[in-house]
Amino acid sequence: MSRSGSTSGRANSIDQPGAGSCSVLEVSFNILNCTVGSGILALSFAIKESGFGLGIILSIAVAILCWLALYTLIVTGQKIGIYKYAILCEATMGSFGFYLLNGMIFFQTAGACITYMIVIGDTIPTVLSILGWESSRQWVIFLSSIVFILPLLFYRSIGSLARVSMISVMTLPPILFAVAIRGFEYAPEHKRSYDFVGNNVFPAIGVMAFAMLSAQTAFLNFATLAQPTKKAWAQATGIAVSLSWMISFVFAIIGFIAFGEDVQPNIFNSFPLTDGLINAGRGLLGFSMFLTFPQAFYPARAAAHKVLGHEDNVRIPTDKQHVYTTLGLFIPVLVCGVFVADLGLLYQLIGGFCSTFLAYIIPASCYFLVFWRKTPITFNGAILTGGHGSHDGSDAQLVGEHGQDRYEDDEDSLEEEQEEQGQEEEERLLKQKLARERKSDLALEEAHSATPAAAAHLNRNHGHYGAISSQSLSLSTSESAQSGVSLADLAGTSTRSARRRGNKTELWLDISAGVLLVFGVFVMVLSTTITLRKMIGYV
Repeated sequence: MSRSGSTSGRANSIDQPGAGSCSVLEVSFNILNCTVGSGILALSFAIKESGFGLGIILSIAVAILCWLALYTLIVTGQKIGIYKYAILCEATMGSFGFYLLNGMIFFQTAGACITYMIVIGDTIPTVLSILGWESSRQWVIFLSSIVFILPLLFYRSIGSLARVSMISVMTLPPILFAVAIRGFEYAPEHKRSYDFVGNNVFPAIGVMAFAMLSAQTAFLNFATLAQPTKKAWAQATGIAVSLSWMISFVFAIIGFIAFGEDVQPNIFNSFPLTDGLINAGRGLLGFSMFLTFPQAFYPARAAAHKVLGHEDNVRIPTDKQHVYTTLGLFIPVLVCGVFVADLGLLYQLIGGFCSTFLAYIIPASCYFLVFWRKTPITFNGAILTGGHGSHDGSDAQLVGEHGQDRYEDDEDSLEEEQEEQGQEEEERLLKQKLARERKSDLALEEAHSATPAAAAHLNRNHGHYGAISSQSLSLSTSESAQSGVSLADLAGTSTRSARRRGNKTELWLDISAGVLLVFGVFVMVLSTTITLRKMIGYV
């Protein structure tokens, strides 16, 4: 077997739909673990910046848009038989899309990894000092990352972390409980404003987008589903996004009520270092960051592999490439985590620029480039279906070196198959009816040419009364001919009807993709501009 064939087989066995073994619940926990990361700590700060009333409304809108982006991405990839985010962008936007996406994923996820290390540095040293082990922030980040994080980074599939993700998510209720119980104790010491609109709305949306983002792991998690259907994916993402919003913003609201205008980007920094219950929460939060770190690291490494040419639609990195890239990415992230400490601006910059691109702009752009283009999509000598096509994925196939589509969504297409079978049966019955009518008309014509008496007899049996004139015979013959034409046309009627229905994109997805695109561009431009102005000292 050739090396390429072997590699392709390995790729299909790892990250192609149908090869996974995770349930809907396991995948939802993986996605949840990706979204409920260090960004949750800044959401109280985001509510303060955006205003209490508008902040709650925006949080719901961001959650809904994140779910739409996850669903839209899979529908788009399924349409053309591509299940990797970077390859989808390259097929639809060329090399520009490939490098744009991988650059955004790299900086977004690497930035998220840095924030996890900053949180570890904010929490673990405090806990260790209580236990009598005095240590600096830098050494805690360095040693704990080597011991607890690095071993989790050498798996190839994100599905291997499903149980780790479940453990990480289980630490969240005690953390929320600690903040909720102790936060209200400190509420009288702080002023708060419940103004509907705040003074820094758009950067706050960037922070929310950062906290809720999981689009970069969409295809990775979809591939791990044991039954990779659109219905199962909608359920998994719906559960994950709903729980993520509930956990994140209950946490955020409690933090805002407790500390008001004094709330910090890391809410635990708003508490005194002498609070025992909060320190226990700090310990659990640091432990959770150890387990959450790989969820951000894996997409960053995948982006690096693609840019370096180690990975494409049919190839995965060799073992050496996998190890070297893992270490080559981990080391600079570790260095940044050791020396960078400002969470607030990091959240706003990454969220406002990278997160909005990944969560809204790129998924919507890919959708429109696949479903609204009139010419087929070609990629590396392969012809991919494109244009106004169906959403069922039945047309999704790669021609040429890529072979046929690797995945057929049986559950999603069952209803359509039943409808097609019903149309075929209706077509068969109509054909029989037209054939009988045509046979009867021919017999009537022959009898008329033979004897008038026989013609009258057949005419009565056929439902006509009186003699047949030459005009009526002419009309009958003409109608018979027309019936023949209709019979010929009928053979393709059902297929053409189904094709016309398939060529109409679903209206709700079209509208959703449009909202994603407009919202993403608007927030990205304003949020990034405001944050950069703040960073360079103009504001």
